[in-house]
Formats: sequence, C-alpha cells, structure tokens
Amino acid sequence: MFTVNHTYNEIMRTEPIGRAIGNLFPSCWRARIAPEHGDDPMWKIAAKDRMEWGAPFLSEAFVLCANVLMEAYEKQRFCFLPLWKEQPFGWIPDADLNREESVYLLTGNPKVDNTAFAHLPAGGSLPPYESHAVLPEKRKRTADRPAVILCPGGGYEMLSAYSEGIELAQRMERDGGYKAFILNYRMKPNAYPLPQRDLAMAVLYVRVHAEEFGIDPQRVITVGASAGGHLCASQAYLHEELKQEILGQPLKEDKSRYCAVSARPDGIGLLYPVISFLSEYHEGSYASLTNRREELRKKLSVECHITADYPKTYAFANEDDGCVPASNTVRLEAALQKAGVPHLCQIYPSGDHGVGLGYTLSCSKWSEEMLAFFEKQGG
Repeated sequence: MFTVNHTYNEIMRTEPIGRAIGNLFPSCWRARIAPEHGDDPMWKIAAKDRMEWGAPFLSEAFVLCANVLMEAYEKQRFCFLPLWKEQPFGWIPDADLNREESVYLLTGNPKVDNTAFAHLPAGGSLPPYESHAVLPEKRKRTADRPAVILCPGGGYEMLSAYSEGIELAQRMERDGGYKAFILNYRMKPNAYPLPQRDLAMAVLYVRVHAEEFGIDPQRVITVGASAGGHLCASQAYLHEELKQEILGQPLKEDKSRYCAVSARPDGIGLLYPVISFLSEYHEGSYASLTNRREELRKKLSVECHITADYPKTYAFANEDDGCVPASNTVRLEAALQKAGVPHLCQIYPSGDHGVGLGYTLSCSKWSEEMLAFFEKQGG
C-alpha cells in the first residue's frame, strides 16, 4: 500500500491509479500539484501545493483513494458495480468517462469485506467526539443493515467523491451500522433526466441485490451534498416516473426483479442542498442539469412537489453559504412541515459550502444528528 512517503509520480505510474484515480479524487484537485513537484513525496507536496480554497494539498486523502483502487485491483476488497452495462469481473473504470457505461456503485465486496469502508484508516472521517447516535451492537451487525447510497456534489459538473463520498461512507458504516454505496452518476453535458435516472436505478439495484449485500431492502436511504442533495431530493418525488422510464429500456439483468421493487428511498439526507430553481438558486446546477430549459424550473424545484408520502428527511445548511443560499433548506423545511413529513432541518451559523463532515466548523455534529434522526425514525 502507498504512504505519503511515496512520490506522486510513483503512485500515478501504478496500474490502475493513473487511469482511474479521478473516479475517487477529482482530477481538478490533482491539477493543483505543480508539474515540477511530481517526483516529490506526497508529504512534501502537502507543504508546497494548495487546494483551490487555500488548504494544503490533500495528500493523505489522495493516498487513501489510491489505496482503495489498489484494494479493488489486487484483492477485490472493493468493487465497482456497473448499473447499466455489463462489465467483466473486477472491472475498474477509467476516470472522467461520464457516460452510461461508466455509471457505477462503489462498495465493499460482500465476498471479501462487505463493510470495507468501515475498515479503512479513519483519517478525517473520525469525529472529534464520541459517537452515540447508534448503539455499538447495531454498528457491528452483519445482516439486515440499512443501506445508504451517497451522491457527491459538484454542481452537476464534477463529483467530490472523496470528501462527500468516501469519508461519509466511512462514517456511516463505522459509526452508523450502514452498508454504504457511492454513486458515480452522469453529469454535464448529460442533462435531466439522466442523473436522476441513474439514482433511481441505484435504488432499484440495491433492493434487488439486498440479500447479497446483507441489507434490509426496506431501509434504503440516499444522502447527497449540494447538487447531489438536489439529485436525492428530486429523485425522491420523481421515483415512479423514473422507474417506468428504466423499465422501458433494455436492462442487463432480469427485468421482472426490478418490476417487483420500488425506486422510492426510505429516507433522504441532504448536505447544504440545492432545492429550488425558482429563486435564490444555484445557477451552475440549474444550467448543467437543465441546459437552461425553462419548462424544467418548476418540475425540478423540490419545494413545489413535497406531499405526505415524501420520504423522511434530514437536511442542514450553513447560514453564510456563499454558493447555495441557506434559504433553499429553509424553504424545504416549510414544505416538509406543511405536508406533515417527518424531518429535521438545521441551519448552522457558519462554515460556508462544501464542508463534508465539517468537524472543525459550527456544523461539526451534523452527521451525528443525521445518524440519530434516521435511527429514531427506524431507517
């Protein structure tokens, strides 16, 4: 396995890292490494190079992502599960393909280590407090786990698959007793309904394969950040329409199995989500998802479509979010309240946007609150 003592070029020259690392560690993040630093060890790169937001380069995160790929490649401890197209056993997709054959769920291989995310080095996923939201015996269960499908954000243009995918998967498997899946969904120039259809297919797939993964098919939740939050929140009311679209096309598995299960999640968790395209909205997400089709503004504005059968919902935002206004979460809460949907929506004073687990910020306990909420709600 790699450590921060390996150089960037050493790591990138190793199959399958060079061609696949962008699936887990965004390619635009790697671009922050100056070309002349390629032969430096990763610990030194952290001291020399900076992320776009000014933090030291995330060298430990990069190394962890590389090791996940190596675990998938050499030991099949993790697996990439294609949702639309059949792929050979042990398939690891090239990064940044962004098309139907590259839509997948990343998860622990149930034949090797079903909760592989929980067994990664804790790193930044470990909270700076004791987690009591879920009892220890429930965290360690080997059967009938609830499932979580994680949808990283990125404005429907890229996916923050580490901070809003891998770290959340670690937290939810280790401290919540979940079986985690990270969804690689289609983005710009792929417009609506393709991302939502990918998530609907993921929910169906997880339920169809529930026994294989040791999960309770009646406790499947989706959790998304920013645009990934919009993806989860919109798919939750579009689920039946999307399922019928899926059933109307060829599938790689027996279609009757998909007919028998629902694409409706049993709960949704939303991190600083995009909710509305009507006012105080995130322009980039609207443009990327809709290609600026005006007729989709209301159809994809979540607050307009919440009814009593909407899934139970947790959401949080930071008051000073300069990217997606916190008013999106305020309007969501008002709609959930009006419809009588069980929910917990929280506005924290500061932290801005894209914070992931946010342990050093005022929202440091949002993940604990979410775990407790779904535990209390039964899934």
